[in-house]
Amino acid sequence: MTVIALTGSSPAIVELRRRLTASPLGFELTDDAADADLRVTDEAAPTPNHLGVAAAAIPHTFFVREDTVDYVAAALTEAQLAGAYGAAVRLPVQNRPDQPVIGLRSRLRKAVVAALHRRTAFDPSHYDWFTEESVEAEVFDDEVRVTVRDEQFTGRLRARGHIDGNDGRFHWAGILHSDHAAELKRDGRSRAQIAVGDGPAFDAKLAELTPWGTVRMTGVDAAPWMTPADH
Repeated sequence: MTVIALTGSSPAIVELRRRLTASPLGFELTDDAADADLRVTDEAAPTPNHLGVAAAAIPHTFFVREDTVDYVAAALTEAQLAGAYGAAVRLPVQNRPDQPVIGLRSRLRKAVVAALHRRTAFDPSHYDWFTEESVEAEVFDDEVRVTVRDEQFTGRLRARGHIDGNDGRFHWAGILHSDHAAELKRDGRSRAQIAVGDGPAFDAKLAELTPWGTVRMTGVDAAPWMTPADH
């Protein structure tokens, strides 16, 4: 079952929560993004984006406004039916030359309203869906060794990865539970190395500090929990 975090208190979030709660599909909702497969927020989508609801740079996240509740509800329904643990808008879709992008200056917004009304119907083929049927779906949840510059400490990492269809590389992301990692991220540190047990260390990134004091961590090409044959 897909776990969905709804963060924010806007009318859009309230309406989306009402719809999902009333749905016969049995959506599992949480307020903590660290425990979720997909996150929905009422924050503005970064630029570039796809219709203001998704951005390739921030996978597994949907951005909702009052005029996009229908779209996001349809996307979450697709995720629930597929048993997806993640979703990402495809770069060719986001980068389409005729693709309207929400987030433009207000004086330009009227210029794309008509086009948006013609092309805001949800299309599942615009996204990559990560499901448990994939061999990449295994979740890692264990203690790790983290090194940032000359400082080494331990923390608990919950993460999983997938092969990105756009670049053919293995990407992983997860939540690192460590007070010290949060302190380092607040100080502007991002580059890190991570290892499991006595295994080799791999490059990683302290990507962002979550509202709950944990740190979102990411890596590319190799994950510390993978065997040499997997790399």
